[in-house]
Amino acid sequence: MEINGIDVSKWQGDIDWARVRESGVGFAMIKAMQGLKPDPKFRQNALGALNAGLHAGAYVYSKAVSADAARHEAQAALELIGDIGLDYPAALDFESSHFGSMTEVERGDIITAFLGVIERAGFCPMLYSNRDWFKNLIPAAVRDEYPVWLASWRKKKPSPGFDLAMWQRGKGDVPGIEGKVDLDICYSAFSPRVTLFRLTDPPMSGEAFLAMQKALSTAGYKDADGKPLVPDGVWGRRSEAAFIAMIRANSRENA
Repeated sequence: MEINGIDVSKWQGDIDWARVRESGVGFAMIKAMQGLKPDPKFRQNALGALNAGLHAGAYVYSKAVSADAARHEAQAALELIGDIGLDYPAALDFESSHFGSMTEVERGDIITAFLGVIERAGFCPMLYSNRDWFKNLIPAAVRDEYPVWLASWRKKKPSPGFDLAMWQRGKGDVPGIEGKVDLDICYSAFSPRVTLFRLTDPPMSGEAFLAMQKALSTAGYKDADGKPLVPDGVWGRRSEAAFIAMIRANSRENA
């Protein structure tokens, strides 16, 4: 599948989303935050896109300097986007120059910290960066854990050596938007939530959950801290992370 899309921020001003939809655009990735600062057009853009019949997701341009700061950014983003009803991923825009001075481990820790919060909240996580960064700065093992949104401005679909969920292919004109806007193609079918209900609300426990934990642990799925899941019969964030990892793995096998 291929769906044409755009990504927008405050710099596009007021958008006529009905005209955007009529032009053949099927989705929009909308800037939610720069670090901890909300994009002033986010809510207007997100609701406008959804009301016009487009799929809509969000992205955060991270300024995090540590894994803890990344988790804080992700939580702030969730508070901003949580009630809007986005049906496309919540993406980490990982391209700020300050990441270049970090170690590979530090960069990987920031990515997994941010996207782990997003995933545990039930949203589909996605990682955005450019071809050079994916090749030289972002650990391949971390990259392969998440759907990738690649920035690579060229005429033909790139072949970077890893799977693409989305490709930012350049800038162009779109009816309903004044000036140039980033153009994208989506290759994946996303669902708005990884799970249909929150496994930790209300907290659950008992033999059935202990059996499920044992099955997840035996299969090798990790807890929220990246450690082997310890079955205890009580369902919490560690068990839910392992469950979501299982869902994602099965989704990839059946894609």
